[in-house]
Amino acid sequence: MHMGSNDNVSADGAGARRVAVLYNPAAGQWRRRRLEATIKALKELGCNVTLRETTRPGDAEAMASRLSLADCDVVGAAGGDGTINEVANGLMAARRPAPPLAIIPLGTANVLAQEIGLRGKPDDVARTIARGSPIAIHPGQVNGRYFLMMVGAGFDAHVVANVDLALKRRAGKLAYVAGTLSQALRYGFPPCRVVIDGREFRTRSAVVCNGRHYGGPFIAAPKADLAAPGFEICLFERGGWLQVIRYGFALVTGRLPTLPGLSIESGRSIRIDGEAGLPVQGDGDIVTRLPVDIVVSERQLELIVP
Repeated sequence: MHMGSNDNVSADGAGARRVAVLYNPAAGQWRRRRLEATIKALKELGCNVTLRETTRPGDAEAMASRLSLADCDVVGAAGGDGTINEVANGLMAARRPAPPLAIIPLGTANVLAQEIGLRGKPDDVARTIARGSPIAIHPGQVNGRYFLMMVGAGFDAHVVANVDLALKRRAGKLAYVAGTLSQALRYGFPPCRVVIDGREFRTRSAVVCNGRHYGGPFIAAPKADLAAPGFEICLFERGGWLQVIRYGFALVTGRLPTLPGLSIESGRSIRIDGEAGLPVQGDGDIVTRLPVDIVVSERQLELIVP
């Protein structure tokens, strides 16, 4: 579906970017309207926009893997963190030099948008895509699959695996709050072993952070940096529903990094062992199962930032 032309491209090339937008039309009408407003703003800035709609899981990844700089100057991932993860995996798999990734945040948490300071208003998003500069970031890999922001094993992955999808569509983040509270009462908090650059730790849950944010605007790992080749690993040492409430309250009030019972370690190579088959989330979706090996990608990805 073509949604732009070169008629209004400025002569000096400013704002003349060719943007391929990958979008999941099952995302709902509210998100569709926001996307259309963003595309309208992009066209007003002189961009040539092509919209490519997905029809099934994996489409965005496959589409992105086939795009090159001959096709477009920027690939816009329109959706939540899961869609962005799919597009990033496709761009990382491309054998030829891939176009930079830009994001059109339409999801529940939009953690990557929070990380780069991208406001969600269509005009702000369009201006970033049309005028923003690319930075080179270091994705991580978990059992070979790329992730941008985080990987979680333990309680947070259990919540992601069991979230009510119908409630998530209706209530957004509140679905995760409800899931966290209900699952905290029945989850067994099995222990796991985390090896970070050869150093061994025992914990109940682990979140490997490539960026500072978690769950939206909340800071979990203040020293994490997308552009740096390494991770900050949050080790939640205690289990039980009271601890979940305590950790959650500390996260939303900005005190998580200083909380007793949580340690934050730095590293580049991590192995997490535990009860075999337990789910592991990457960028907010279940991507694999324990045990996992997590490393910094040798290849970088260009990301358009405000």
